[in-house]
Amino acid sequence: MSKTIEKIEKNQCTGCGLCSVKCPKQCVLMVEDEEGFRFPKIDSSKCVGCGLCLNTCPATTAADGLYSKYNRSYYCGIIKDNEVLIKSSSGGVFGVLAEYIIRNGGYVCGCIYTDEMEAIHILSNRKQDIEKMYGSKYVQSRVEHCFTEILDHLNSNEMILFTGTACQIAALRLFLDKDYSKLYCVEILCHGVPSPGLFRMYKKYLEKSLGGKIKDIRFRDKSRDGWGSEHRTHIIYEKQGKLYDKWPILPAYFSAFFYGLDLRESCYQCKFAKPERATDLTIGDFWGSWAKYKKRFKEGISVIGVNTEKGSDLFLNVSNCFTFLEYLSEKEAIVSNDNFTHSIKRPKERTAFLSDILKKGYSGLWLKTYFTWTCRKKTLVSIYGAFVPEKIRLKIHTIKR
Repeated sequence: MSKTIEKIEKNQCTGCGLCSVKCPKQCVLMVEDEEGFRFPKIDSSKCVGCGLCLNTCPATTAADGLYSKYNRSYYCGIIKDNEVLIKSSSGGVFGVLAEYIIRNGGYVCGCIYTDEMEAIHILSNRKQDIEKMYGSKYVQSRVEHCFTEILDHLNSNEMILFTGTACQIAALRLFLDKDYSKLYCVEILCHGVPSPGLFRMYKKYLEKSLGGKIKDIRFRDKSRDGWGSEHRTHIIYEKQGKLYDKWPILPAYFSAFFYGLDLRESCYQCKFAKPERATDLTIGDFWGSWAKYKKRFKEGISVIGVNTEKGSDLFLNVSNCFTFLEYLSEKEAIVSNDNFTHSIKRPKERTAFLSDILKKGYSGLWLKTYFTWTCRKKTLVSIYGAFVPEKIRLKIHTIKR
C-alpha cells in the first residue's frame, strides 16, 4: 500500500476524488469520515498496486507543473446585466463567462444544490442549470463524476468552462493529463471548504425549526441588503405547498465558516494559495474597494486575476459586458484577499469544535461559534458589519486610514 493513495496524510488530502476516477480497477471509494469529509478508501482485494492513484494526486508533486509562468494581471469589475448581477455573490463575472461559452456552443461545469441540498458539480449548456450555479455555496462539493464527461466534450472539440476551487481544477487538469485549448478553468478564490456532514445537520436543523422543506440556501444574498452584508443568509423553504423566506441575523453556520472553524484540514495548508496560480482566471470579491474607492459597491464588485494567455483571451471576449472595469496593481488585488497569497490560519479550537457539534447536534452551534476564543474579536466585526449603517462604517474606515 506504500504506492497507493493511502500514503497521503489526511491533512493533505483535498477530497477531490481524482484517485477514485483514475483507478483502473475501480477499487478506490470516497468515504466520509467522522467529521463529514470524504477520503479515499482502498479495497485491498482488488488493488494491484499500480500507483496511478498516488502518482496523479494533487497533494503530491504531480501538481507542481500546473502553475502558470504568465505575467499575471488584475482587474476589478461589475457586469452590466443587473438580473445576473443580483443573483451573483459579487460582481457577476461567472455569469458573463458562462453566457459567452454557451453562446459559442460550449458547456459549463459548476456547483449546484440537488433537490436534497447536496452540493455537486454538473456539466450543462442549459440556462436554467447555469442559474443554479450562481452564488456562493459554503460546503465542499462532489466533482469527480464530471471529469470523464468533460473529457468526452473536449475530444469532440467543444468549449468547456470549469469553475471550482483551485484543488478541484488541479484534479481535473491532472485527470486530463494535457492542456486543451478549449478548456477554460476559472478558480473561485477560496477561503476553505466546510464539512458536508455539518451542512446536512444545518439543513435538518432548519427544517425542524421552520417546519418545512429547505428549497435553497443563498449565502450572502444581495437582493435585500446588498453586497457586503455577508452575514445575511437567505433561506427559502416550502411549507404546506407555499414558499417562505427566512433571513436569520448572524447565522451560526456561515459564521463558523467565516471564522475557519469547520474547514477541511488541507485548507489550512493549501498548496494552491499563493501568487502563482494553476488556473486561467481567478475570481472573487474585491473587498479592497473600501480602500481604493472609499465606498462599498452595494451591487457587488469582483476582483479578477488573469493568470494565462488563454485566460486573457477569454476575459477580453467578455470585457464589453462590464459597466465598470478597472485595472488593479497586484498589491491592490491581494491586500484584502488573503487567499491570493496564503491559507487561512487554523483555529486552535477547530478539532474540538467540529467533533463536539457532530456528536452532540447542531442546536448548540451558535454558542460554540460566537464564544470560542478565536471568534470573540471577530464576532465584534460581524456585528459591526451587520448592524452599523454604511455611512458610519465608511466614516470610520476613512478616519482609520
